[in-house]
Amino acid sequence: MEINNILSQTSQAFNEKDKTSNSEMGQQEFLQLLVAQMRNQDPINPLDSKEFAAQLAQFNSVEQLISVNSGLSTLQESQELMSSSLTNSMAASMTGKRVKALSSEVYLAPGGQSDIQFKLNNSASEVEIIIRSENGSEIRRETLPGLPGGENQWTWDGKNSAGDRMADGNYSVEIKASNEGSRVEALTYVEGEAGKVRYTGNGVFLNINGVDVSIGNVEEVSNKSNKS
Repeated sequence: MEINNILSQTSQAFNEKDKTSNSEMGQQEFLQLLVAQMRNQDPINPLDSKEFAAQLAQFNSVEQLISVNSGLSTLQESQELMSSSLTNSMAASMTGKRVKALSSEVYLAPGGQSDIQFKLNNSASEVEIIIRSENGSEIRRETLPGLPGGENQWTWDGKNSAGDRMADGNYSVEIKASNEGSRVEALTYVEGEAGKVRYTGNGVFLNINGVDVSIGNVEEVSNKSNKS
């Protein structure tokens, strides 16, 4: 048998199939491949029955793999759609509730102050709180001595290091904690009533105290009356 002829017939069959349909190889195409294979046998030295059976099994395996791959792709698409739907529903159900989420941002309301909440994984002999504007410029640095591990809070009065009142808007917060020279890990977060929900191409976001946080960063959800 001329293997080049078989490959040519196989390629032609797949090309014709791609032009007419995007579905998996059906029985008709499978039979066309078998007929092409038999037509290209050497009449003097026909294909051995065992070899023919082996190739038949290979063709059948290919068809099954194509079908399995198509089924897995469909299943993955269904799971992604279901996951997206559940995420959207979950985000909508959080509005109006008290939510705590990881975030390095804080919102300063006009004439107001902001609570900066953070968690230390160990007690710290010194904690530096650094507040920066949206362009990254440092506007305030506060040093707090001797804080315990766990949740802590410091209230920013909205002023910079020179005592000038800052404009309302979003600011970033960085926590640098140490214990006798050894670094202490710290996480910052926001906590408050979840407002509007935004659905974007980059994910779902909740607005908490003027800060947009990804739903994936939510750590706790409770009723408004429960502020523990």
